[in-house]
Amino acid sequence: MSTNLLIAADGTSRTIANTMEENDKAEYDSKNILQKIVAPKPFKVKRYVDDNQRVYKTVPFKTPKDWRPDLNYSARSKDGRVTFDALPADDKGNYCGVLLLKKDDELSQPDSDPKKLRALMEEELSQFSALVDDESLATIAKKPPSFLPGFRFAGPRLHQDKSTLILGDCAHTVKPYFGLGANSALQDVSILSDILDSAPTTEEAVKEFTKQRAKESEALVKISRELDRPGIFGFFSFILPLILDSIFNKINPKLFAPNIISMLQRDGVGFEEVRRRKRMDRLLQVACIGGLMKGATFLVKKSIKSIASITGKSQTAASSIMVGVMAILFLLKKLSYFFNSDLAPADVLNKTKSKVTDSNESFVAAE
Repeated sequence: MSTNLLIAADGTSRTIANTMEENDKAEYDSKNILQKIVAPKPFKVKRYVDDNQRVYKTVPFKTPKDWRPDLNYSARSKDGRVTFDALPADDKGNYCGVLLLKKDDELSQPDSDPKKLRALMEEELSQFSALVDDESLATIAKKPPSFLPGFRFAGPRLHQDKSTLILGDCAHTVKPYFGLGANSALQDVSILSDILDSAPTTEEAVKEFTKQRAKESEALVKISRELDRPGIFGFFSFILPLILDSIFNKINPKLFAPNIISMLQRDGVGFEEVRRRKRMDRLLQVACIGGLMKGATFLVKKSIKSIASITGKSQTAASSIMVGVMAILFLLKKLSYFFNSDLAPADVLNKTKSKVTDSNESFVAAE
């Protein structure tokens, strides 16, 4: 059997992509050292180890009439144990919810206890728990978990020979957190359609598809993985950049772009462009922070020398004086609220109530 054009869209099974990888590896390994140096890079599927693995169970339900049926609903427990995302299945209020749990969680196992699952939903997802009846919940607890796909991308090309290409999850696989996987697959189809309409031959069409989408596929997967790292890696690859982007974009929105989530939601901005822009932002942010720290250090040193010169003290003593003055100024700023002559007792109570309550709770917990 032969065909003029073979489009592989078999998702994470990527049968065609795996075959392309095997054929390229065999051909590359057969070359001598000199041939390998000048030969183009062989086709390869980059496979990342999933260091933040989650499993899920689907939760079908129907929203009340006063809920909008065209929105995505989401909730997350404070401790990060469970995340719930719900997307509309139709325009009549039928939804498909996804209960995301860690792989080793007792409620992610098959035949888990429905009473414990109900207790978890009542405590952490109470707005959704009331929408799931006991029979449905028992079925959910009984079912085995499904696994999210790992991060993968193929490259450096997305075609083979003159008439074969891969697209969608076959070319770039991400976790379905931000809708990037499905949307980028649809974008693949749209771009390929335009290319096929304009390219004079199939061979030129598959090459043009690689030109337009290979780098985009790689950038998509790398960005998505950075948003999914656990622990300290997640802080530096996701949380800290969001904080920095929020601060710098607010100070100078013309120079610094919004955070990466906002940029990914913009029409007409590609993944490679987003990744490149965020790299530039990081360099500028580091330069600004470094300049501020250098300037602050210079001013502190000059201030210490001035204080030492005026008081006739050593620079060590001058440093202590400076720290003491700063501590007093900080304390005065904190207490300035209570220096207001119009302040009523209720105002003081409201200002200190939460702190008193927190202290009491901590004391009880310690006992």
